[in-house]
Amino acid sequence: MTEPPPGRATETAESRQRWGWSGHGEGAKVEKDAMGLFLDDVAYAFAEISVSALPVILAVYLAGDIRVFGARTATLVAWLTMVVVAAVIRGGWVTPLGSDVPGWVTLAPSLVLLRFVYFNAALALAGYGGAAISGELGLPLESVLFAFVVGVLSVALFPRLAEDVSRRHAS
Repeated sequence: MTEPPPGRATETAESRQRWGWSGHGEGAKVEKDAMGLFLDDVAYAFAEISVSALPVILAVYLAGDIRVFGARTATLVAWLTMVVVAAVIRGGWVTPLGSDVPGWVTLAPSLVLLRFVYFNAALALAGYGGAAISGELGLPLESVLFAFVVGVLSVALFPRLAEDVSRRHAS
């Protein structure tokens, strides 16, 4: 088995095992079916993206823009899209853009700041960009489509960016 590139975790994409909880204070790797794998990966991706992007999520939702196709809607669409795309990349269902290596990004300390900056910037772009498309241009459905595309592309390109940052950090 070849060594994955720096910053990348390929074991979850190549395995049907995930950590499980027995309820008796012990965890163990357990074999999961396709739905179990997907749900596990969605929970992981949701936690990672939500915690990293919490400042923008809170800013958008506390700002008071309550239009139906405003910043809240665009942010929510991008946020959920980012979670699903990260989950399918983590599980090995699809390969990220710009890379032929399956799997998601490691939780290396050098990549924590990258996650924070990158996911906040992506959600800010999707939310406020979508709100501008809806409000200024009067294109509500296009604002949702914009948020969806930003969500897909930002997460699909993130593993490649993490590889590059890890390589630079290691040298």
